[in-house]
Amino acid sequence: MFKLFSNKIITTVLIALVASQVRADDTVKLPASTFNAGYSFNDGLSKIKINGKFGFLNKQGTISVECSYDYASDFQNGFSIVRKGTKYGFILKNGLVLTDLAYDFLEPFEGDRALFKKDGKFGYLDTSGNEVIPNTLDFAMSFEGNLAVFSENKKSGYIDRSGKVTITPEYTFALNFTEGLAPVMKDGKWGFISEDGTLALAFEYDFASNFKEGRATVTKGNKTTIINTKGQSLTKYEFDNISEFVNGYALFMQEGEFGIINKKSSIKISGLNKMVQSSNGLYAFTRNNLWGFMNTNGKEIVTPTFAKVGDFHEGMARVMQDGKYGYIDEMGKVVIPIIYDSAENFSDGMAAVKLRNIYYYIDDMGSEKLALALDKESVPERILVQINQNQMLYSNGRLVTASLN
Repeated sequence: MFKLFSNKIITTVLIALVASQVRADDTVKLPASTFNAGYSFNDGLSKIKINGKFGFLNKQGTISVECSYDYASDFQNGFSIVRKGTKYGFILKNGLVLTDLAYDFLEPFEGDRALFKKDGKFGYLDTSGNEVIPNTLDFAMSFEGNLAVFSENKKSGYIDRSGKVTITPEYTFALNFTEGLAPVMKDGKWGFISEDGTLALAFEYDFASNFKEGRATVTKGNKTTIINTKGQSLTKYEFDNISEFVNGYALFMQEGEFGIINKKSSIKISGLNKMVQSSNGLYAFTRNNLWGFMNTNGKEIVTPTFAKVGDFHEGMARVMQDGKYGYIDEMGKVVIPIIYDSAENFSDGMAAVKLRNIYYYIDDMGSEKLALALDKESVPERILVQINQNQMLYSNGRLVTASLN
């Protein structure tokens, strides 16, 4: 039977020094920005927001990065983008800064390069925080593969990871290379070029997407088709839109209705009101304003009974019924009861959920690993982290005292 409080180790975070028991029926009326632990673990750390400032919590219940930032991204490959005021920088998982908070804009690292903007110009950092490509570019995109788009005098071209121009800026607009080809726009039409800059597919489209799994979506007039890398149309120009392919299948929209098409241009199902593409071969769809899931052949796997559904992450999808959230597995079985007021996707083996005024981090069995809550008579700047009989007192995310039994 599912228990709100398991007998396993539970970490309880309280505002101010209070009794060690946390009651699920506690009612606290504090601004929503005061305390928020409804974030996902990534790279072993989860964001936590205290008094409007972001820091990071580890899986042992320790605030490992003090809550001092106005914004923080999830950690990705060991780096998080943080902001104080209007300036951004990178920090490491131990809380140390990789760069000064000196940037107007930052994007996550793609391999060994991260795009930044400073003083109105774009450049790139390496993973040591060095500005290896100086901010001299009018505009730029993150790297994808070995090349990235940049702009000069309102024309787009490409540079390599050393900053060397490999394709001279001559295009009105350009997207990054995928599968050896990049969509570029010139004189109002889109075509595709190869990585050596030669024209691969003629400028004849009103829009073109990146190639994915050997297929790209292109548009002429108001209608869309899919093409292969030779530029051959694989369907008629009869669709309103076609998504990128994932594991051999894509969603399409035709006359306001949704369906699934495969790489051989065979329509597997059509005529549905709403659909959402999934990463695991299951597609969310609606019937009578309720959501369920079907496979790529259009076979119903999960009967539409949910008001809302999410994508599957680590084999679990969050679902909502009667205003409450829980989780189902890929067979549609409810594996974590639908009792929570909010829920996040599973990540790093855990998911953040909220029940009344308590945030929980649960595992895929529904067991609570961490519990974090406000107390009725709290002083917002004080946080008590309790693990069994051990207590750590924080002020604005900074350790003040510790009592270890």
